[in-house]
Amino acid sequence: MKMNVKLSDLSLRTRLILVFIVILLSLAAINCVQIYLFVGYVKQYNAMMETITLTNTINGELKQQLDNEIRDIAYGRVPFGEGNQYEFLANMRENLNQIEKDDKKGRFVQEISAVRENLSSANDYIDKLGEQIQRNAPADEKNTTYEYITIITDLIDNQVQTLLQSTLNASELSQKSIVTSLKRDITIYIASFIGVIILSFLFAWYISGSFVKPIRALGKKTNEIAEGNLTIGAIAIPSKNEIGDLCRSYNRMFYNLKDIIVNVRNTNDLVVLTSKDIHQSILENRLAGEEVAEATQTISINLHKQDELIRKSASTFDLVFQTFNEILLKTNKIYSHSSEALQTNEEIQQQIKSFEQKFINYDKKLQQINVDLEYIYRSTNHFNEMYRLIRLIAKEPNLLSRQLHNDEEEIKNKTEINRASELFNELYKRSHLTEKETLQTHQRISSIKDQISFYLNDIHESINITEQLKSTFLKKHTITRNEEIEYQRISSHMQEAFKQMESVRQIISEIEYSSKLSKSEVIAIAAMGEEQLTTLEEVSDASYKLVERIQKMKDNIRQFTI
Repeated sequence: MKMNVKLSDLSLRTRLILVFIVILLSLAAINCVQIYLFVGYVKQYNAMMETITLTNTINGELKQQLDNEIRDIAYGRVPFGEGNQYEFLANMRENLNQIEKDDKKGRFVQEISAVRENLSSANDYIDKLGEQIQRNAPADEKNTTYEYITIITDLIDNQVQTLLQSTLNASELSQKSIVTSLKRDITIYIASFIGVIILSFLFAWYISGSFVKPIRALGKKTNEIAEGNLTIGAIAIPSKNEIGDLCRSYNRMFYNLKDIIVNVRNTNDLVVLTSKDIHQSILENRLAGEEVAEATQTISINLHKQDELIRKSASTFDLVFQTFNEILLKTNKIYSHSSEALQTNEEIQQQIKSFEQKFINYDKKLQQINVDLEYIYRSTNHFNEMYRLIRLIAKEPNLLSRQLHNDEEEIKNKTEINRASELFNELYKRSHLTEKETLQTHQRISSIKDQISFYLNDIHESINITEQLKSTFLKKHTITRNEEIEYQRISSHMQEAFKQMESVRQIISEIEYSSKLSKSEVIAIAAMGEEQLTTLEEVSDASYKLVERIQKMKDNIRQFTI
């Protein structure tokens, strides 16, 4: 717990440096292990290649040089003491010793022992050849020794070939082992690298959590303050690093801002109340001034209109007198025309009555025709029934004739029966034609009946229309009579109005004189009211702007919820 608290007290830079150092040390350790293993594989591969090279040297170059040198000594081309045969053997032993030294696992012990024994035998025969040369032994003896040396070198060659084959097999196995180990190490390296990355991510997540959470809480609370919510509390953080200092600074700012907004809100409430009172008083004064100004302006306008109306009335009275006589003449003409219209309406009414009577007579005739058609329709139905009976009677003799025709006992009457059958068939055909004609007649009578019904409906509708026209003309006749009475009343009223207009003309002249005096006084009052109204409007506008600004400030402060 103390370690965690101490770690949280560290600065962000120190935390990041520690995490970076841990990551670098982990990667360095992984790389060192991988390099160490890779160097071991390289050394193993180099030792294997050196063994193959030394084996090839023994098998190829040194053996050939040794054979050539022994042949020259045996043939006397090179003195035995000046030859390099012992040097070649020493090089072979040295290479063989190096191969044995590199073979730490002891894979080539038998092959190396066999080659070493043959090298010792070759050395002995070379010494023997040297003794034979010094004592001038016969050539056959020297050749025999030379042949033994050649056989021994061939054995050395075969054994070295065996050693080389074993070395190649071992190198192939070693190569496969190195490849397998290298793949395994690469897989382990990649897994370790991924593990270091995951561990680094976990370290970063753990370390960043100590400052991401406070910053996130700080951003959230700051957004809420920007939205006007001051009910959020302070951010509690025990760390003493930069994040802790930032959160503590935010807490101090939050409490100071809350105190400032509370004080401003209280002051703003007082200012708003005072401004509202001032604004209300100014509005009342302004309304009173507006009413006075409107009243004076209305009086002035009315007086001006009255003056103009009086002037117009004085000029139009002459026209009224002239037109009044024309109206009387026109009313008399209208009265005469209304009398003529009344007579015309009476004539139209009489014609409508005669037209209505004709329609009634026509309706009666059509009804009688309809009754006759009903009688014909019933007669055709009765005739149709009789036709059906005749048809049935005609069928019975036909059937009887067929039965008689089939009777073997009355063969003699066959001709007469056939003739009777033909007659009945002819009667049947005639009855069938008669049936068709009766059906057609019945259909025509039905269509005529339908048309007569349609015409009867039209006649009834026409009668209804004539009755409506009759009632309309009666109403019009009544209206024209009432108009005639009204025209008579109007003419009497106009004569009375003519007398009253004379008295009104005198009164208008007196009003015109008094309106001129009141107009000058009202103009002076209106000018004073306009000056007062202008002053009140300026004060009211200033007060209104002040109230609006205070209200805006109040709304801005009210959005902070404490």
